[in-house]
Amino acid sequence: MVQLRVMTDDKQRGEEVLAVLLPLLNACTALQASEPTKLSHRGGGLRVVLDVQLAGAPTVTVERADELTGTRTRSGPPATRRPRARRALPPAR
Repeated sequence: MVQLRVMTDDKQRGEEVLAVLLPLLNACTALQASEPTKLSHRGGGLRVVLDVQLAGAPTVTVERADELTGTRTRSGPPATRRPRARRALPPAR
């Protein structure tokens, strides 16, 4: 697990940093961030922890459009392919 921590003795400064950081994290599609957890700080400062992880790969859905284009698909076993003849490599120099 990856954690981001915002820790400072100046609570106001920490809140200002969080006000900029959280929208950036939420806008990033490559990362998923948990809700910030505020921890106690003895001196009255600020201590916030966020769990961050990579977002999963985007899901891509592909729909067949055969019916819309009027093309037909072949049903049954796949056609057998004949191996192609390869050209010979040129002689070595």
